[in-house]
Amino acid sequence: MSPLLLGTAFALTAAMTVSLYRVLAGPTVFDRLTGLGLISTKTILLLLVLGFLTDRVEVFVDITLSYTLISFVGTLALAKYYEVRGTDQP
Repeated sequence: MSPLLLGTAFALTAAMTVSLYRVLAGPTVFDRLTGLGLISTKTILLLLVLGFLTDRVEVFVDITLSYTLISFVGTLALAKYYEVRGTDQP
């Protein structure tokens, strides 16, 4: 295992926990959506780093692509929901 990749995985995990604060304590819905976007982006990167750590990159790339598509569609659905709802309060 590469110490650089292992350190990167721990740094991404720490950044995800910091982003989780924005999701839980965000004063508006848009702050919470931004926090979710940050967590999903870091999850994608973490999956790719885990693929390199386990030497099974091709499997993790497939998982990452499907997670990216689900995350993108989910973000669009939430944004459309809050647009129709017409408020920025939770």
